[in-house]
Amino acid sequence: MGSLLVAVLPLALGAAVSPTLLALQLLVLSGPTHRMARAWSLVLGSALVLGVFSLLCVTALQRIRPHHSGHKSATDAAVLIGSGVLLGLLALRSRIRRPTPGEQQPSRITARLGTASTGWFVGVGALGMVVNFSTLLLVVPAVHEITHSTAPAADQIVVFAVLYVIVLLPVLAPVLLVTVMGSGSDRILDATHQWVNRNARTIATVIEVVFAVYLVVKGIRALP
Repeated sequence: MGSLLVAVLPLALGAAVSPTLLALQLLVLSGPTHRMARAWSLVLGSALVLGVFSLLCVTALQRIRPHHSGHKSATDAAVLIGSGVLLGLLALRSRIRRPTPGEQQPSRITARLGTASTGWFVGVGALGMVVNFSTLLLVVPAVHEITHSTAPAADQIVVFAVLYVIVLLPVLAPVLLVTVMGSGSDRILDATHQWVNRNARTIATVIEVVFAVYLVVKGIRALP
């Protein structure tokens, strides 16, 4: 399991760097009422989308390569290089595009914080994950590493669970911090929110470029 975890962990950590989701959760936790219920609803929405997407990836990747040969293959290289190229294009788009629906969402939440039902935030969390393309693009090669691994099924399940939890950290960590520290976490969350708002696009672009290069190089090395 150790080698599989080492292969998946960098991708999981890269996928967890999500300024959009983190900003959404911090905004919800700064709300005037029912902030914990709404924050957990946001976690639920994000978790559902991530779960469905991951299972779709597992199904698709198992069909592409149903047997574990343990050798390099063109399929392995194609998944890695394809994900890397798409991340590179996303990085380019990040520098020239107008704000996406995910970036515009916080203003919509602010306008509805006082009146929206708790269930509405499940949808917000789901949308936040759907438009979080860099995270989803890094989940694909991470799931590929797991599905084509020769590790026992139990080890694959454990690594998949680790991947799943790490990817959810942008929405999960803030609400856990508030649960543990209560109002003592407000200063930390406010400072983090301001920093993320100032640097969100730069953070996203750096992650996309770094992992685009990482995946393309790894894909080239995986060529048979």
